[in-house]
Amino acid sequence: MRLFTRHLVMLLLLLPGFKISAQEHLPVADQRLSCQVDSATVEQILEKVVNENVLYFSYNPEILPKGKISLNLINVTVDEFLRTILPVGGYRIEKLDNQLIITRKELPPLRLSGIVVEGKGETSVAYASVGIEGESIGTMSNIDGRYDLIIPYHLRDRKISVRCLGFKPQDLIAEGLKINPKITMEPVFIHLREIEVKPVDVADVLKKFRSNIEKNYEGSTQLMVTFYRETIKRDNQYFGVWEAIMEVLKHPCDSPVPDRVRFLKGRKSNFQKTFNDVTLKIQGGPWYITSLDIVRNLETFLDSKYENLYKYRFEQPEIYNGRVTWVIRFSRNVDVEFPCYYGKILIDAESYALVSAEFGLDKKSLKMNGETFIKKEPFGFITRPEGAEYAVNYRMVDGRWQFFSARTDVTFQVKHKKGNLKTEYRSVSDILVTQQYPFPSHMRFGPDGLFRADDIFSDITGPYDPEFWGNYNVIKPDDDLSKALREVEGK
Repeated sequence: MRLFTRHLVMLLLLLPGFKISAQEHLPVADQRLSCQVDSATVEQILEKVVNENVLYFSYNPEILPKGKISLNLINVTVDEFLRTILPVGGYRIEKLDNQLIITRKELPPLRLSGIVVEGKGETSVAYASVGIEGESIGTMSNIDGRYDLIIPYHLRDRKISVRCLGFKPQDLIAEGLKINPKITMEPVFIHLREIEVKPVDVADVLKKFRSNIEKNYEGSTQLMVTFYRETIKRDNQYFGVWEAIMEVLKHPCDSPVPDRVRFLKGRKSNFQKTFNDVTLKIQGGPWYITSLDIVRNLETFLDSKYENLYKYRFEQPEIYNGRVTWVIRFSRNVDVEFPCYYGKILIDAESYALVSAEFGLDKKSLKMNGETFIKKEPFGFITRPEGAEYAVNYRMVDGRWQFFSARTDVTFQVKHKKGNLKTEYRSVSDILVTQQYPFPSHMRFGPDGLFRADDIFSDITGPYDPEFWGNYNVIKPDDDLSKALREVEGK
């Protein structure tokens, strides 16, 4: 049985925060190497250097120079080596301990900012996917429907693809969005009588979902560039926000190898610096949220071994990307004495791929498993979880469904045993895949910067800076968070 609270572990402390010590490494720039090859591609040369030295590279193979070259380099620095195999001025090399991240230099990207709305009603559309047609690069609208999209210069002529459950898909011209950044989505309504293929029952749909996982989902290891945001509210007032760009090495569903998460850059803003009685910290947030890939890590409501715990029912189907999607509600069976979820799953009616899921622990489960959320509780306080909600979404890339975004939303009540102090904390974490590409089998995902289950994310991020992200795509802060950040910055 899977651990129900694996997505979030809280530490409630009376002590000041601590810093995570980093391992010491020889700076990459000081390392020297030799490389002698006769007629090899740049990718083959990088593979050779990786195999012969303690170096780790991260790059999209598609951006590397084509053709073959020969080398005879003896005892040169890593920088000299890279300047030899990569065109001068064409590439950017970022260093993270022993990790070298290779990206292509380009002219300034095209930046779009706007809002996604519904039809004539002007109601904002939250969590719409806004990306570049035919690419894995993109973002999504926030809860207020607002989006920021950064388009690399070489993709500036590509159409912008907008997708959202229950709406007609849109393919728009980027230059047109610069003039009018409002994206209007048209709702799609269907009736059950219009659907010709009706599954026998939910058990049949779930069985076909499981049997088609290998066909529907990515079968190769992917390197995903992700944006992660963690916020905490105390009695409905922002307590802090922490954000980061992370790399996720995501393995296929049938692989026994666990996914890995690497911290690239982050920032933070603490809103209540004078608050000195109870400090809440989230342990392993970025690491745990990747396990919300419930196709790779089957949850009980998808697992045949636990189906008897639940009752299921069909609801009105939805349309996603122009295709019919089954909507299945589930909740615990009567008299089941076991931690269970409630919620809904959406499964594509043609391929039986799971498109998205929203689920949470019911009150009975919180009561049964509530203490496992808390790793450390301050003396004299009683802490209990009041709610735990989760969501996960998938998108299609090159004909295969891929993990796209996930959210955790957990509420706690903290009460002093002897006094009248009662405080509510709400922790919300989001992760969004903004770009991905196949991870070459010869490439190493080095240990430097890895984020682990016992790391505390809020302790490793740097100061808040509005211009921090540069050319990375992120989720635009919602209006409430933007207002809180402006107040902290004194603007």
